[in-house]
Amino acid sequence: MTITRLDDVEESLRATDPATRAAAVTALTAAVRSGDAPRGAGDTLAWALADEDGDVRGRAAHALRRLPELYIGEDGIGALRLAAARGRDRLVRDTAAELLALLARGAGELYAQGLQDDEPQVRTQAVLGLVALGALPEVAEAADDPSREVRVAVAEGLARLAGPAALTALEHLLADHDPVVRMAALDAAADLGVPGPLEGRVVTATAHASWQVRRRAVRALGRARAEAAVRPLVRALGDRVVDVRRAAVQALEQWAADRPEVVTALTESLTDPDPGVRTQVRWALA
Repeated sequence: MTITRLDDVEESLRATDPATRAAAVTALTAAVRSGDAPRGAGDTLAWALADEDGDVRGRAAHALRRLPELYIGEDGIGALRLAAARGRDRLVRDTAAELLALLARGAGELYAQGLQDDEPQVRTQAVLGLVALGALPEVAEAADDPSREVRVAVAEGLARLAGPAALTALEHLLADHDPVVRMAALDAAADLGVPGPLEGRVVTATAHASWQVRRRAVRALGRARAEAAVRPLVRALGDRVVDVRRAAVQALEQWAADRPEVVTALTESLTDPDPGVRTQVRWALA
């Protein structure tokens, strides 16, 4: 098999015949060694680690191990992370884990240097790269960056990373002086389901001077535990800004069937001066 286009290889890797898929991996490996491989070859080999056939997976794993200089992009990194966590056999899991560690050391050093750059755009790109590598400590350290754009990127990235350090950094960003950063952190907290360590900060944000922050906090509480969310959401029904009140009604609707205090609060909101709020309340109580 001669490699001319990456699309041809990927088409062969979708063939039902395992021998065809194995031959495609072998041909792609040979093309990489000869320097004739198309761009994206590393990502394709990384995804081949998920093949149903053990021979195909083995060939891909051996190729990746023997070609450590092979470029692997963000798509390939995603494939490696999946293989490391859920690989069908130990060879696949070990290969993916080793490559991720190697990439993290090499690229992580470059991205970490990028965090020291004078340009916020460069530092933002460095944060995105570190998030892709799962380099949580480095991402968390950037939560104190002087640039709003960088801190927003950190908040968004922390929603994709797990661990106590992520929650600590996110808790810090939830108290950021910049409302835009706070809103990004509130969205991240919502994506994570508002874990216990973040509940207090999110509740506090419902009293922020910016109505946009308050609305974001109310929406986030809709993803939190009822025990933490109901009381501040009921208070938000009396917010002076209609968009905040509407968000509070939407967040409380999920508890209208089994929490009497929610029913009582929503019933009282049937007299809200805004017709849109009143309509939402009627829907919530229906």
